[in-house]
Amino acid sequence: MFKDIVVETAPRQIAAQIKEAIVQGKLLVDERLPTEDGLAAQFGVSRATIREALKRLASENLVEARRGAAGGNFVKLPSHDEIRGGIATSIQVAAGLGRFSFEDVIESRLHFETLCCRLAAQNRTDEDLVALRQQIEVQRNLLSDDVAFCASDVRFHCLLAEASHNLIISTCLSGIMEGLQPATNLMLFRFRKSEVIVQQHIDIVDCLERRDAEKAVHIIESQIGYLLEKRQDAVQWRKR
Repeated sequence: MFKDIVVETAPRQIAAQIKEAIVQGKLLVDERLPTEDGLAAQFGVSRATIREALKRLASENLVEARRGAAGGNFVKLPSHDEIRGGIATSIQVAAGLGRFSFEDVIESRLHFETLCCRLAAQNRTDEDLVALRQQIEVQRNLLSDDVAFCASDVRFHCLLAEASHNLIISTCLSGIMEGLQPATNLMLFRFRKSEVIVQQHIDIVDCLERRDAEKAVHIIESQIGYLLEKRQDAVQWRKR
């Protein structure tokens, strides 16, 4: 089932081949992999090399080790939170290292959240509305705490993505928003007014309750416009 490998990059190649077998359905979720000795014999490498390959797969949430008499290394189905967390972490690191411009971040947020608003207006449940409004109440109590307010802001936008009730979109976009939103907040928290953000969130949820997608999109566009305006304030402040 597996191909010959180049020794100097053995762990990476072994992990890639096992991953390919999982993606192609040759290895199924909860299927037990051969033992480390068995894999070492198949690939013609040491057990240490196999362990390193398995660590790579575990870091991608594709393989998990189980203890006990029936233990071993098993194919794993990544959970919603694991996929979202992986996306968020990668984007946060890239944003923190300056890989994305502010304009990239804002443009992405506009398109992602526009899509979320349209789907959420159509698919939201009463439970979604309750969760969103509860997060707004949290924000109202955190107007003077920038760090906590920013965390709640991120949570609100993730709940908005979840209200789309499209599993692929909510998983990916929640991860993207968790990755992008902190970058926006970090740049602008001194200049944007928390009260304005809270009112915009209230208006968005009111629109979702009425299933008014176009009005919700308009408010998202207004919020992005507000952030762009505050960006200019931040630029001028730095120049001074």
